[in-house]
Amino acid sequence: MVHRDYTGFVERLVSLRSSNTRIETVGVVDDYPIHRVSLEADQGVHKNVLIAAGIHGDEPAGPASVLRFLERDNTHLLQRFKFLILPCINPYGYVHNTRENKRGVDLNRSFEETGIAEIDIVKGTIDGQRFDFCIDFHEDWEAKGVYFYEARRNKRWIGPEITRQIEKIGQIDGEMGESDLLIADGVFQVDPAWGDIGFAPYIFRFNADHVMTCETPTNWTLDQRIAAHLTALDTALEILG
Repeated sequence: MVHRDYTGFVERLVSLRSSNTRIETVGVVDDYPIHRVSLEADQGVHKNVLIAAGIHGDEPAGPASVLRFLERDNTHLLQRFKFLILPCINPYGYVHNTRENKRGVDLNRSFEETGIAEIDIVKGTIDGQRFDFCIDFHEDWEAKGVYFYEARRNKRWIGPEITRQIEKIGQIDGEMGESDLLIADGVFQVDPAWGDIGFAPYIFRFNADHVMTCETPTNWTLDQRIAAHLTALDTALEILG
């Protein structure tokens, strides 16, 4: 069984503190700290962006993408955006390579519930905040390429433009499930029928005007998955900025 080094992940994360990067522990579950990262410049009016990763512990590319994002120079983005980042929502799952938390709960199917520690921490962290855009990094072990779910209140779907950039890295997976609502090849709507059960529909209902879930194929290399996640983020910010 795979066991990942969450202590090393946290050490690498907290080493990235800077004048623009504030890293806080917002809760502890099963002895694993959960963190919030605030990345912003000191002055100016900025659009507010939420980045989330690691809600499924067996999808390590999301947390790795957050680290890669924080390690690079984002000065140009901080002129237009401020970021709230949840680097690893399910640390127990991350360590033990399980989709669920220690109690067997799929956190991304449980946002309608209360009393689930990780979810309560996420809700408490974002309560009362409004985001112009949110992206949630995921993986899919069955996928042949990258695909997205998207919901928005403005007039523009951005997924189709993102997929054109992703195609420079690898394949888009346009295979549809029976209930998928198609926007474009590899881009599907966050279905209103999902209610508030998952992270993306919950955030869209209560906290954000535009949300995307980015799904990368687990059979790609880690570097390729990270590149896809960050390409999706950067393209979205270029469009929205």
